[in-house]
Amino acid sequence: MVYKRLFTPIKSNLTFGLLILNLIVFLSVLVHAGQNNIPKGVAKSDAHLYEKKGSTWKCLDGSATIEYEAINDDYCDCADGSDEPEPECCDGSDEYDGKIECPNDCEKVGAEYRRHAEQLAKMRAKGAQIKSEYIEYGKKSKQQLESELNRLKTLLEATKIRVAEREVALKKVQEKEKAESKTKDHIRIQKYQVKIRTLREREERLREQIDTLLNILKDMKKDHNQNYHDMAVKAAIKGYDEFVEEYEREMEENMEFDQEDEIDEEEVKGEEPQAPEIETSLPSLSERISGALLDVYNDILETFGLSEYVIRKPEQQYSRPSDGGKSKEVIAAYDAYDEAEEEKRKVENDITEVNKKLEKDYGTQLEFAKLDGECFSHDAKDYTYTICMFDKATQKSNKDHVSTHLGYFEKWIGAESKEDDKYYTAQLYTCGTRCWNGPERSVKLYLECGIENKIFSVAEPEKCEYIMKMTTPAVCPSIEKLNHEEL
Repeated sequence: MVYKRLFTPIKSNLTFGLLILNLIVFLSVLVHAGQNNIPKGVAKSDAHLYEKKGSTWKCLDGSATIEYEAINDDYCDCADGSDEPEPECCDGSDEYDGKIECPNDCEKVGAEYRRHAEQLAKMRAKGAQIKSEYIEYGKKSKQQLESELNRLKTLLEATKIRVAEREVALKKVQEKEKAESKTKDHIRIQKYQVKIRTLREREERLREQIDTLLNILKDMKKDHNQNYHDMAVKAAIKGYDEFVEEYEREMEENMEFDQEDEIDEEEVKGEEPQAPEIETSLPSLSERISGALLDVYNDILETFGLSEYVIRKPEQQYSRPSDGGKSKEVIAAYDAYDEAEEEKRKVENDITEVNKKLEKDYGTQLEFAKLDGECFSHDAKDYTYTICMFDKATQKSNKDHVSTHLGYFEKWIGAESKEDDKYYTAQLYTCGTRCWNGPERSVKLYLECGIENKIFSVAEPEKCEYIMKMTTPAVCPSIEKLNHEEL
C-alpha cells in the first residue's frame, strides 16, 4: 500500500506530460502540413496567393484557371508564368550517395527568377497605367460621339424643314410655269389655227388650179383629132388617164384626214388647253396634206414641160427644246431642293456611322476604343500579316506583294459570357477569301498583356485558319486589380 501511495502521483504526472508532448507534436505536424500546402518557390509575402482553396487555382494575371496540382509541373499554363514559382535548381540534397556531383545553384536561379518576376510586375504595372489611359480615352470618345449624335439629330430636323420648304417653293414655281405654259399653249394653238386656215386656203387654190389643168386635158382628150397621130398629144392623154386615177384615190384619202383632224374652234375657245406634246422636228398633218397636193401639182406641171412654174417647198427646220423645256426659275428651284435633299442624306449617313461606333463592343470599360481602326503588322518571312482592329485582317506576299483578304471582324470569342474575365482576350475575323479547294480564310486573334500593341506570333494550324497572338495594354489588369493583389 505504501508502494502504491508512493508511485501513483509520479505515474499521473508522467501521463499528463506525455499528453502535453503528443499535443506539441500534433501541432507541429499541422504547421508543417500547412507550410507544405504552399508550392515550392513561393515567397512568404506571396504565400497567400497560392493557398489551396479547392481543386483549381487562378493565374495571377487572370489569364487562365488551372488544376491546383498543375502548379510546378514544369509546364507554363499561365501567360505570366505564375504557375511555375519553383525555379529549376539543384541544391544537392537529393544526391545523398555522393556518386553525382550537383552544385547548389538555387541562389543563382532564385535571383534570376526574382529578376524575371520583378520585370513582369513592372510590365504589368506599366500596362495597367497605359490601360487606364485607354479607358479614359474610351470614355471621352463615347461622350464626344453622344454629343455629336445629339448635334446631328438637331441638324437633321433642320435639314428636313429646309427640304420641306424648298419642296413647297419648287411646287409653287412649277405651278406658276404650268399656268404660264397653258397661256402660251393657248396662244400657240391659236397661231396654229391661223396657219392651218392659211394652208387650207392655199390648198383650195391648188385644187382649183389642178382642176383647171385637168379640165384642159380632159377637153384635149375629147376634142383632139384622132386621125392625126401626134405622139406628144397621145403621151399627154395617157399621162392624164394615169394621173386622174391616182389623183382621185389621194383625194379620197385626204378627205378622210380632213374629217379626222377637224378642230372645233368653239371648243378651243371654251376650254383651257393642256400643254400639247408638239414635236417640232416633224411636219404637222396639215403640212403633210398640203405637201401631197403640192407634189401632185408639181408633177402635172413637169409632165407638160412647165417646170418654171413648179413651187419649191421650203427646207424643213429642226429645233431642240432647251434644257428639257424648263425655265431658269424652275431649274434654280430644283437645284435648291436637290441641295437640301443631299444635305439631309449626308446627315442621315453621319448619324448611321456614329451609331455604328456607339454600338461597337469596346470592352467593359471601353478600353479597346483606342484601338478601333488601328492596324498592326507582323513580318513572317514569306508573308506580312496585318490586323486592323475591329475591321479586317490581310496577308501580303513579301515576294510579289499580292494581298489576300483573311476576314472581317465578327465578334469576341475569349469566353462564352461577357461576365468571364477572358471574354475580351480573343477576337474572330471571318469571311476571308476562300482557299483553293478549302474553306474561307479566318483569323483568331489572341491578346496578352504587354506595354506595346504588337503581333508577335502567326500560325496556321489548320488549312486557311490562322492564329495570331498579340500583346496590348488593353488586356492588362487594371490598376485597381493590381493594388488589390498587392494587399
